[in-house]
Order: sequence, then C-alpha cells, then structure tokens
Amino acid sequence: MALGIVFAVVAAIGVGGWLEWRLNHQFSDVHRLLSRFPAEDSVVLHVDFAAVRAAGVLSDSKVPLEPEYKQFLDGTGFDYHRDLDSVSASFSKSGNFYIARGRFNWPKLRDYASRSGGSCYNELCGMQGSTPQRRISFLPLRDDTMALAVSTSDVAASRLTKPGNPVTEQLPAAPVWVIVPGSSLHDASAFPPGLRLMLSALTNADRLVVTVGVSGSELAAKMVATCKSKDDARVLASQLRTVTATLKEALLQDKQAQSDELVKVLVGGAFEDNGSRVDGQWPFSKALIASLTSGI
Repeated sequence: MALGIVFAVVAAIGVGGWLEWRLNHQFSDVHRLLSRFPAEDSVVLHVDFAAVRAAGVLSDSKVPLEPEYKQFLDGTGFDYHRDLDSVSASFSKSGNFYIARGRFNWPKLRDYASRSGGSCYNELCGMQGSTPQRRISFLPLRDDTMALAVSTSDVAASRLTKPGNPVTEQLPAAPVWVIVPGSSLHDASAFPPGLRLMLSALTNADRLVVTVGVSGSELAAKMVATCKSKDDARVLASQLRTVTATLKEALLQDKQAQSDELVKVLVGGAFEDNGSRVDGQWPFSKALIASLTSGI
C-alpha cells in the first residue's frame, strides 16, 4: 500500500514536471510562438533582448526620454532595458502582433489602460493608439508573457491565445533577425529615405532575411536575399552595389545624410551573388544602437 502511494506521488511529480516543461517550451520555442500569429504574408521579427543586454548593447540612454515613453514608464513601471527578455512580432495588413516575454506588473498595466481611456474585460485590455485606426489590445498568456496587438480591432490580441501548427522552416540563430516576404518589399514608403532606396533594389527578391549578431565589441548585420534564378541574383547584387555607391556620394555632399546614422551604416555594405541568392553584410558599432535608441 505504502509502495503504491510512493509510486503515485513519483508519477504525479513526473507528470507535473513534464507539463511544466511543455508549457515553458511553448513560450521559449520561437517556432511555436510564430504559429500563434495570423496565417498570412507578413514581416516577422524576433529580438532576444536578454542576449543583446548581456552583450552590453542596451545601456541606459543619457538622452531625455520621449514624452509618451516616459509617460508609459511612469504609469506602468515597465522599462524594456531592464524588464524585456524577448519579442517575436508579425507585421501584416491585418495589424501588428507581438508576443513579449519579460517581467510585467499586470495591475499597473491594466490601470494604465483604464487611465488612458481604455478598458479591460477579464484579462483582455484595449485602448486607443496614436490614430483612430490604431487600437491597442493586450493580455497575459501567462505571468511572464504578453500578447499585444495594434490593429483596427479592440480584441486583436486574443488571436494570439491559441497556438497552431509549429513553423517548420529553419529560423536564424542570431539574437536579432527579420524575415521579409517578397510581397512586402514593394511598399517601402514607411521606411527612412536611405533604407527606402536600398529596399527599392530588392523588390524582385522572393525572400529577404536580415540578421544582427554580436562579434566582440562590434555588431554585424547580414542579409540573404533569395531570387528566382542566378541571373536575377547577379542583377540584384549589381543594383545593391550601385545603391551603396549612390549613398556614399550623398554622404559626401548632403549634410542631412551626414547626420543620418542609418546611412552611415548602409554605405559600408558589401554584396556577393551566390547562385540564386545574394549575401550582404553591414558592419556597425554599438554606438549606433545607442544613437538609434536614444530617448526611448
């Protein structure tokens, strides 16, 4: 009898441990996280903030915070420099969707939504964004994981509560990466001018993957653009070199370009066609990250 009870306890502990492992795996495996996003052509982004922070890139900014961000920090106590561990995101026509892991003060977040003119029902909160068409909704998937959406719907974040079939494609191992389908490369109007010019050369690519990795005290952005044929890849590599040369010329003559940190990075690009793909690389320093994130 006693031996049976011991076996039952051991079995219960084993099952409990397996269930806990399975739950943790659902939220740490990016393939599984991505299965929660809407199934449509979208730009997909992943940032391992814990790894970036460990590399010393996310140092505190010495520049005064943007007013809206400071208001958010004061209202919620959340600071991504300290509290955010990772973000997976999907950007498509139906909206922007995020799954963030970190440390969240849920009572403060719900109170902030209410004080900002929004409301909460059970665990789902909604509030107005910067325009009438941008509605922000969020809810906890668990204590350390937030589902957040910016869409025309007040309940868009609820679309992230259930996983689908895990994504099977190989994902980059770098701490920061973005995957862009060819269909999304045709509208670059929302990007800064320098990057817009670079993307204009990529409109014939079938798929674009950009990764950012840490190497010693520096960082490097790498690109792989997949094309339909070797000839397309050769033409694309040539176009990217031409765009880079144009940006270099602008950097010499245009004072506005000289103050654009992103342009300074893009002029260092090197490209090589390799079969039906084009490989690119841009070296840049941690100082650039500090500059681009100053005030936030």
